[in-house]
This record gives sequence, C-alpha cells and structure tokens, in this order.
Amino acid sequence: MEKFYERKDIDKSTIELKITIPKDSFKKSYESLLQEELKKADIKGFRKGKVPANLVEPEISGTVKVKTFEKLVPLYVTTALQKEDINPIAPPVYKDFPDFSKDVDIVFSMDVTVMPEFKLGNLKKLKIEKDEAKISKKEVEDALESILKNNDTKSKELNDEWAKEIIKKLDIKDVKDLKELRKYVEDTLKKQKEHILSHKREDSAFEQAVKISNIEIPENAVKYEAEERERAFTHDMEHKGVNVDDFLKANNITLEKMRELWMKDAQQALESDIFLKLYAKEKNIKFTDEELAIRIEELRKNAPKDTDPKIFENEEWKEYIRKIGEKEKAFNEFIKEVLGA
Repeated sequence: MEKFYERKDIDKSTIELKITIPKDSFKKSYESLLQEELKKADIKGFRKGKVPANLVEPEISGTVKVKTFEKLVPLYVTTALQKEDINPIAPPVYKDFPDFSKDVDIVFSMDVTVMPEFKLGNLKKLKIEKDEAKISKKEVEDALESILKNNDTKSKELNDEWAKEIIKKLDIKDVKDLKELRKYVEDTLKKQKEHILSHKREDSAFEQAVKISNIEIPENAVKYEAEERERAFTHDMEHKGVNVDDFLKANNITLEKMRELWMKDAQQALESDIFLKLYAKEKNIKFTDEELAIRIEELRKNAPKDTDPKIFENEEWKEYIRKIGEKEKAFNEFIKEVLGA
C-alpha cells in the first residue's frame, strides 16, 4: 500500500490525517459488496439472487457506497496510525464526508487526539499544611452522649456505673471506668481525625503535583472517558433491571449532574494516571515479575469460584495487573517522598 495519507500536527494534542482511498480500490470493494446485496434482492418475476444489477443498483448504490466506505475506513485509518506511531486517546473526529457521486479518489480528513508529552514538576515546591489532630472536650462529651443515647443500658447517666456497663457491652479492652473511657474515646476520635487529615494532605499533595507538572488532559479525552462511564452506568442499570429515570429520582439527582460528576471523575482519573506514569518513569519504579506473580496468586485465591482460570494466564490481563501495581508503588513512593509517610 503506497502512502495514502498526509499528516499535519495541529497542536500538541491534535494531529490531522488526510486519507485518500484510491478510486480503483474503492470501486473493487464496492463491486464486491454490491454483488452481496444483489444476492439478497427479491423482486417478483426473478429468482432470488438472480436480479439484474441494472434494476437494483440505482436504488441501492448510495447505501452500498456508504457501507463500502465504512468497511474500508478502519483499514486505512489503522494503517496510517501504525505507520506514524500515533496512539489515540479518544475516537477520531471526522471533519468531512466524501462525495461518492464522482468517479474520483475518496478523500477524507480527521482529527486524532493524542496525549501530550509532560514533564514531572519540581516536587520541592509542594506546600503541605501539617494540621495537628486536636480533640476538644466537647467532642468527647458529644461522643459519650451519643453512645449513651444509642445503647440500651440500665444506667441513664454518664457515670462509672454506666461506663462499666458500656465497656462490657462494647467489649472495650483495658478500660475500667468513666475516666479511662473518656481517654479511650478521645484517642479514638483523634485517630479518626488523623486519618482524615492524612488523606487531605495526600489529596492536596497530589493536586499540587499535577498542577506544577502542567498536566492538562485534552478535552476530547476527558469527554470520551466520561461517556464511557455513562455507558457503563446505563449498562449496569439495564443488567439489574433498574429504570435509569427511576434511579435518578430515587437518589434526587439529575442526569445532567451525573454527567458533570463523570466529567470531573474522568479528568481526575486521567490526570492521576499520567502523573503516576511520569513519577514511575522518573524514579525508575518497576513492578517486578516476582511482585506480579505474588499479586496474581492473591487474586487467584480470592477470585469467585466461577472465575475462568484461563484469565490468570492471559498476557494482556497480566500486563494490566502489572500497570496497576506499578502505579500503586509510584503513589506510595510519592507520598513517602513528599509527606515522609
């Protein structure tokens, strides 16, 4: 196949491909498809499949040409992408539709969205606020009042008698009286708050790291990922036999709001993926064969009984698991570097 396309880089995330399907190649495929359609033709007075082409072709010519085009496009597009080593991150956007009425080459153009090149930013510029987890006396007393309210006990007041009863009921170890119970509740609340603050610091660090690395995902890619989420949601609802409108009403949310959330989620997911790949590459983080084998064995042990065992030997699936493991390691190393965790 001779060179049949022209490439033009529109910007850092968009490549235009102008593709030409030679008229002889198109005509050959058209004639082949036309014969298939003629075999299906059923006109009174003629045996099925024996209808003269001149009686049917004028009626179906346009449709057959469109089908021919749709059949040939994937071959030409895929070949062009492979030759140019282009990895699309969203379906191509066709800019024009060929004119099939003339006996000329079929020419069409499309824009292909690719992921731009990014460079890891200077992580020393991250500013992380290290808030201390402090618990007030009021928070402790409110928690004790809640325990009192939500548990049926003989004693109805916050005293040692009640404390001993609730300690036994909730099986709280190494706590004897109300004073120690207060300390136990305070420590528990503090751990919970520390956990929340830790996640906030991680989220803040990650958000800043994406920003200083100037990671901007092309809009077409975000839109495509969001649409994939909507398709998955719709399919899941149909599989469960749930009407989408009924689900939305029951959860007091509109489809427009859901789409807004899918867009946000898609953007964050793509930004996260790109950053972790950058970080893994910069820090030379690999998910080794040994680590992969251990992970696969864990998945095998915890898989449902009806899982097809062949999946665990599938190379594409293994590579998918490896990439997940690599991103997990990259995230853990990133948090350790910037937060000292």
